Amino acid sequence: MSKCWLPAVSGSLCAARAAVRRRADKRIFPMSEPFFKTDCPSCGAPVHAHSATAVTLVCGYCNSLLLRQDDGVVDTGRDSALLEDFSPLQIGTTGTFGTQNFTLVGRLQARYDVGVWNEWYVLFDDGSSGWLAEAGDQYVFTVPAAERPAAEPPPFDALAAGESRLVYRDKAFVASDVRHITLSQAAAEGELPFALPPQMTNRVADWRCEHLFLTTDYAAEPPEIFVGRGVTLEELKLGHTRSSETIADSAGRLKGTRRAESCPNCGSEVQWIAGLTPTVICPSCHSDLSTDGGKAELVRQNGMRQEQQRRLTLPLGAQGRINGKTYTVIGAVCKDELDPDDAWRMLHGGYVEELYPEGQWTEYLLFEPQSGFLWLVETRQGEWSVSETLNRWPTLQGQSLVPRNGRKLYDYGGRVRYAVGAFYWHIRADDVNYYTDYDQGQSKLCIERSPSEVAWSKSTPVSYAHIREWFGLKADAPAYQAKMTPDRQAFSWPKLLKYVFVLINLPAILTALDRDGFTGFALVAGITAAVAWFIIRAGRFAGLMNEPNQDDEA
Repeated sequence: MSKCWLPAVSGSLCAARAAVRRRADKRIFPMSEPFFKTDCPSCGAPVHAHSATAVTLVCGYCNSLLLRQDDGVVDTGRDSALLEDFSPLQIGTTGTFGTQNFTLVGRLQARYDVGVWNEWYVLFDDGSSGWLAEAGDQYVFTVPAAERPAAEPPPFDALAAGESRLVYRDKAFVASDVRHITLSQAAAEGELPFALPPQMTNRVADWRCEHLFLTTDYAAEPPEIFVGRGVTLEELKLGHTRSSETIADSAGRLKGTRRAESCPNCGSEVQWIAGLTPTVICPSCHSDLSTDGGKAELVRQNGMRQEQQRRLTLPLGAQGRINGKTYTVIGAVCKDELDPDDAWRMLHGGYVEELYPEGQWTEYLLFEPQSGFLWLVETRQGEWSVSETLNRWPTLQGQSLVPRNGRKLYDYGGRVRYAVGAFYWHIRADDVNYYTDYDQGQSKLCIERSPSEVAWSKSTPVSYAHIREWFGLKADAPAYQAKMTPDRQAFSWPKLLKYVFVLINLPAILTALDRDGFTGFALVAGITAAVAWFIIRAGRFAGLMNEPNQDDEA
């Protein structure tokens, strides 16, 4: 099994950016000399702007959202309620992109239907600007496209993730994310080159071609285009980042106006921030709650409390030393394996009367403050792999989604059975995805499809001995009672019958070859005992493979 999940990045804010960029002065003043200084009208603290095009400013003391007008600022009456997340980035972080040095001067934190992500406003030393999108474990640099594609992008309603193509500068891009997005009460920090509306709705599509990234924003006609590429934090050579201690201390805490209420299902306290978090999962009973109306209303009662008591090989909070860095298990999701035809039908809006899980696997989300996220995948037969979402897609064969030099292994479906802990997207029980695995030497490539997006991941097998060493586990590898398909290899009764046939005829063969009969008798006795032992073990193995999973029945 492989793991991949790629939340949409970058595209959803393009409408606001496009309007600003069409009228903005391209000249940007360096960070060392603030272009604009004033006092916050709410608390009196000093407020600085380093960009000549800054329109929105956020007070660093009271979090008031300010709108620049002429030589002053106006308090919009809104608080910029920022969710402190796992990001190592912050205002003032420096780095290098290509040959240019840059500084992060602004941050827009927005939500959509499955998660929250950050857009960092970047100022380069040469006076130009750009954006660094951060969503989970993915980072993308984007700038406005310098030219139009030879053929205009297809109409939005005709787009399909994984199906639609767009050629730009002789590169064939595949639609990786297609969706309607509503931004409500997005939070900001630092400065931004546009006014931040209370709510914004847009239609966007993200496209990928190997390491290249492209966004089409359908708020304009023809669609506005932004281009860039996936990056890693290591290659950006970052400075002045948040320390591991700061991230660990503040991640998940809310800065700004908080709301708290008792869970309507179990009574435990649930905290959220108005306008930023549309849904929350109760930390005690894991019920899905809606907060859109200002109150915590029960969406779905969940029995995950019992599921959580089931033993995980790696419990939440477990720490492992991997490649010289200490990772912490912050989330775990258990998935049922589904028949690929059923999963494909459900993915395209079809109805399946009954689903029969063919196996299970567990995905553990690990986090290290400076390195980000990492996945460990555990199958029911006790096989482990390290998995990472690919920010650089594999080279594909022609118009297909088949990787070049990749041999197809199998198709299968996956459905979320339950999840515990924290994730960088809104995970829902019964979410269904479709997977295809390809062989790549010692590793596997996996393409994962959902109704709105397509993503690639790479998994590398690792032994349980390594898992035990990394996490300091004392127990041996757990014994499982069911295997997953398509890896399941049913017991071969024809092979067993061949052994029985040889056993039956062995006395006659050996007696004919042995004149005195004693040697033949001894050999027959020894071989008979060995084959009998094998048959007994094989029979037990076959019975074990056919036993129903008691945990599943429960």
